Amino acid sequence: MQMYIATLFAKHGAEDDVAAFYQGMEDQLKGAKGFISRQIFQAQPGRMFDIVKNYISEEELAANKEPPHPPGVHFVILEHWEDAEDRVRFSRSLDKARSAALYPNLLPQHTHEFYTDITPTG
Repeated sequence: MQMYIATLFAKHGAEDDVAAFYQGMEDQLKGAKGFISRQIFQAQPGRMFDIVKNYISEEELAANKEPPHPPGVHFVILEHWEDAEDRVRFSRSLDKARSAALYPNLLPQHTHEFYTDITPTG
């Protein structure tokens, strides 16, 4: 089994369109050779900071500045496939016009790669 993870940032105001794009692929995925499962995660921008600042002082906040994040809404897509080649073939089979409609809604920061689960067991 192969784990494929994609991360991307939607421009603020375009997050619903980006979510709909990825949610709208479910039927195609279910029919794809080697597809096992998929999860789509959408960040709740600022929620973590809003909670954390209730637990740490202004001095701690000032001393531990985080590097700036891209100004959009973060998405993480986790897919399981029988084989990495199946994922690549699926991606190549998609309608390029549909994908081109997605690109104006995205910021340039993104990643996509196959991963190995190294979580300790037992």
